[in-house]
Amino acid sequence: MAPPSEPRPLDMEHRDPNNLNQHIQVLYEDAFGEPEGSHSIPGVWGMSYKTFGGVKHCCYIVLSVLCGCPLAFCWALDFACVQCCHIWCIGPCIKMWNMNFSCLKLFWSSCVHCMCDPCFEACGLCFSYIRVQNKNG
Repeated sequence: MAPPSEPRPLDMEHRDPNNLNQHIQVLYEDAFGEPEGSHSIPGVWGMSYKTFGGVKHCCYIVLSVLCGCPLAFCWALDFACVQCCHIWCIGPCIKMWNMNFSCLKLFWSSCVHCMCDPCFEACGLCFSYIRVQNKNG
């Protein structure tokens, strides 16, 4: 039996290599925009930019510190249960389903061929004697 594979090293720079969360990337410019003729004073616009970024960053840090490990633990349990269910329940069930229905498929195929083939062959033989001729006249 082969030993379990070693986990890949953690990439601390590129933390979403599969782009799983592109849809939640929110920058200041994605949420706010002042159209022409409706500009606040530059100080307000600059401070709101810094406030948005700082609060979003700090809040995410606090929430990830408080919730990251417990949620990772819960998700690991969930994925382990799903993986166990697929390996020990669903996979064998699908294998048994395919085995049993392959027998049913053979039985049904034989029945259809025994009942329908003679009729279709007889019809084909009857229709094979029909000749169509075109007369231009």
